[in-house]
Amino acid sequence: MTLRLNLGNYLQQHGITAYRLVKEVEGRVAPNTVYSLARRPAQRIDLKTVGVLMKALEGLIGEKVEFSEMLEDKPSALNHLQASAETPIYDPSKAKKFRYSGKAVTIEGGPTVEQIIAEGRGRQLP
Repeated sequence: MTLRLNLGNYLQQHGITAYRLVKEVEGRVAPNTVYSLARRPAQRIDLKTVGVLMKALEGLIGEKVEFSEMLEDKPSALNHLQASAETPIYDPSKAKKFRYSGKAVTIEGGPTVEQIIAEGRGRQLP
């Protein structure tokens, strides 16, 4: 699970432009920070910045702004990979074919990452 601050979605729902918010927080938060947060969801942000933005938004919409209204919960790619019980296996028949001087060249499969790590630790895997 990945929590992200989705300021752009919140602004859109309340009919506020990023420019208007930039003008409201002028001198307290850099314009590039506001535009960046409005453009795409952020996974990391300074809490002081969030506090300033929330106070400014309260002034713009005239009601209390809850932090949870700006959060979105997205499953992370890492959780998706961990949920998958099957490890992908290299299939040489699906290998990309390259051409060198007009002749087809096939890249042969090599050892897996697990085999390379095990070899580096002095063990052998089948």
